[in-house]
Amino acid sequence: MIMEGIKIIGIEKHFEKKILFDISLEIEKNKITGILGPSGSGKTTLLRIISGLEIPDKGAIYINKKCVCSEKIFIEPEKRNLGFVFQDLGLWPHMNIKEHLDFVLESKGIINSEQKEKEAVKILKLVKLENYLKIYPHQLSGGEKQRLAIARVLAQDSKILLLDEPFSNLDPVLKKELKKELVALQKKMKLTIVYITHNPSEIFDIADKIIILKDGRIMQEGKPKEILKKPKNKFIKNFLI
Repeated sequence: MIMEGIKIIGIEKHFEKKILFDISLEIEKNKITGILGPSGSGKTTLLRIISGLEIPDKGAIYINKKCVCSEKIFIEPEKRNLGFVFQDLGLWPHMNIKEHLDFVLESKGIINSEQKEKEAVKILKLVKLENYLKIYPHQLSGGEKQRLAIARVLAQDSKILLLDEPFSNLDPVLKKELKKELVALQKKMKLTIVYITHNPSEIFDIADKIIILKDGRIMQEGKPKEILKKPKNKFIKNFLI
């Protein structure tokens, strides 16, 4: 049965060597799912396959019951209605905050200046940047840059956010603050969030479900408390320390 959210069936991928081995999993709609693993576990490759930035060698992906990738089907990334926040954020240095959002809004057909500003301010209020319209990325703090990257994908009307190590370069205090804001935003907008990280402490306290990868294979998946209480093997036990 194909569910709402994201369903992944038998995904495999290799570059010079095999990266993903028969990955099948379900990401529930309107929930936060954490995908964890050490460097080289395949987690970022999996996220890029979900987004359409990489094509798998084998398998299928369904997003909200629609097949976006299989042996016969491939839906382009821009048509999957996903928001992707890269680790390096990909902000445009020559554009101020409002121009970042204007670019996205215009791509949706919103060209009236008043309407664009109204939409931009509405979105920026969600991430506490509504007073920064004319500010450029180099003038922002690390946390503010993260907020802008999230605002930009929200401007796409994306209800599914794919976050690749979103807060890894931030200090612990700011990281805690932004995680709290992310959870509040997720609940308010009923977002489906896939959160990639190598750090268990970054996701276990906010995720509804955890998936742990090692060497391109799923080692364990379940609710955070269940995994902490009963890690399946020594690798997971040591990884969570």
